[in-house]
Amino acid sequence: MLSLVTIVKAGRVANMNQLQVIKEDKQLRILLMQECDILFYDQLKEVEFSQNNEVYSLSPIAFAKDGSGGEYVILEDDSIGFIGSEGQVGRVVESLDDLLTFLLHAGSITDFSCRLLYQNKDLLVKFCKGFIDNARENYQSKGEDWDKVRTGLAQELGLEFQPEKLQELAFNFYHSAIRTPLFTCKYGHGENEYVCDSVLSDIVGLWVSELVGLTAEEIEAFANIQM
Repeated sequence: MLSLVTIVKAGRVANMNQLQVIKEDKQLRILLMQECDILFYDQLKEVEFSQNNEVYSLSPIAFAKDGSGGEYVILEDDSIGFIGSEGQVGRVVESLDDLLTFLLHAGSITDFSCRLLYQNKDLLVKFCKGFIDNARENYQSKGEDWDKVRTGLAQELGLEFQPEKLQELAFNFYHSAIRTPLFTCKYGHGENEYVCDSVLSDIVGLWVSELVGLTAEEIEAFANIQM
């Protein structure tokens, strides 16, 4: 395992600069927690999920967590991984700015975790459109403007908010999750060895069906059609 110092020193300038900006702005941290379900730690720390002699394929160091207790981690190759509270592990983006940009648009990683969405372009287009429409409606019901709120937060971070690029951002997430070397975790030995689930899921949840406008069976059939 790499030491914390080695992990931090290896090409982390951009990530560390953004982390420092967020660390020093309490209001920004509150907004990120409210809007993007990400709570930044005061400092980098060892991952919480290390009580069962977990062996990670890439050395992680935690910098934030989500509302469920899952942790966002910086990996030894400078990319960003996620260690979920329900056992899912994987790379999610290539940099902290990429993570923040994705969360500004997507709200959370788990909402975009259905693997089948990425097997057919039309499915992903339908899902992203449904997601944006749903987000705007939810904010309007509270007398708020989703685009305005997220644009303001993006400006605070020196990033861009472009809802029309959600499909591209989602596919970038998928590509990061499946590219090699994979970020994985296992623990135990021999017959008792357990390999953690991927951040991508084969389950078609009700949320996905509602936004796409198709049943789980129809989505599975659609995903098998080559585009």
